[in-house]
Amino acid sequence: MLLLGWLPAGIGWADEFKLANGNVLRGELASADEDGLVVKLDVGGFSKREPWINFSQETLKELARNPKAAPLVEPFIELEPEQIKAKEKQKEIVVKPVSERMERPIPKPNLAAAFITPIGLTILAVLLLANLYAAYEIAFFRQQPVPLVCGLSVLFPLLAPLIFLCLPTRLPGSEADAITVGPEAAGAGAVHGGAKAKTTSTFPAAPARGLSLAAASKQEAASAQTQPQTYTRGEFTFNRRFFETKFPGFFRMVPSEAEKDLVIVIKAVRGEYVGKRISRISMNEMHLQLQSGNASAEVMVPFVEIQSVQIRHKDAKG
Repeated sequence: MLLLGWLPAGIGWADEFKLANGNVLRGELASADEDGLVVKLDVGGFSKREPWINFSQETLKELARNPKAAPLVEPFIELEPEQIKAKEKQKEIVVKPVSERMERPIPKPNLAAAFITPIGLTILAVLLLANLYAAYEIAFFRQQPVPLVCGLSVLFPLLAPLIFLCLPTRLPGSEADAITVGPEAAGAGAVHGGAKAKTTSTFPAAPARGLSLAAASKQEAASAQTQPQTYTRGEFTFNRRFFETKFPGFFRMVPSEAEKDLVIVIKAVRGEYVGKRISRISMNEMHLQLQSGNASAEVMVPFVEIQSVQIRHKDAKG
């Protein structure tokens, strides 16, 4: 049996230290640390530092009785099965069931839930604005009341704009009446009252081949003295080329004999303008010189706002 004793210089053992391979070190314990121990041999000298794993279980258990050596040798001592089970029971964690826990509801994914999210609401708002913008453009293109078209588009998205887009362009009241007047009514009006029936010419007669642009302008102006010529949106595209080719005489500083008694009437969204001359023109707008008595003024009219253009005699009433 090993005897544990303390020498004045430190820990001392006076017996045998058995190794796992069967060798025995006889002497006293000279030094011990985490890497092993050194024995002062009886025959003289010191042994090399033997790791703890090289000692037998019997020697390790004897060393474990010393409180100072126990922390060094306990990791290398093999436990009995009963000791292992006891430690496992100490480490075992018992989870007790919760009896009053509420069950979490199972969410059911659907299409409506996707639009409740912030991204879904943003997409709906963008689609609504696009629907209203399309309704506004269709109302402007078809000459329909903007509040009516936009209001129905909110109640019936996509359907209402398509319906108004399929409808024909709505003409102003006076022009619609002029179109519906038949040849009999025009003749009767000439016999009884001598009144002039207002007609709308959508496609003016083409100038004869070989005539110059000025000659064509004179021919159109001469025919305009007898009856007004009206060009409406939907039947014509109002742009710079349209005004330069249809009304070249109205760009002159001094009107010719054919255009001196004619005026150009622009019906736009913001009102009706009666002008004597087109002073300036660009890709998106035109500047019309208005004549009111001896005073003159200039107004800018964007092409997108023009609803109709009419050429008539200055004394004729629209």
